[in-house]
Amino acid sequence: MLLHGLLIRLDNRLPGKDITLIAEFIDANELGLDLEQMADVLSEDEQPLASDERVDILALVDRMQMGDRVPDALRFCPKGEVTRPLIG
Repeated sequence: MLLHGLLIRLDNRLPGKDITLIAEFIDANELGLDLEQMADVLSEDEQPLASDERVDILALVDRMQMGDRVPDALRFCPKGEVTRPLIG
């Protein structure tokens, strides 16, 4: 699943307790909550996001027709180095 892969890519920028909570959201098929929590935690600490990570998250938000909460939160994440895209 794309969200599991994204969580793995971002694990060094997320506190352990949040990784556990996000993984539980994925397992419970609460995918919107997962993306919101991920964006909230990343933006709270102004963690960097590579362009491809940002694209992958926003593509999922768009597919799920989630609105602006996640994109608004990600505005606080500076641009980081490029990693391998999950969606393509």
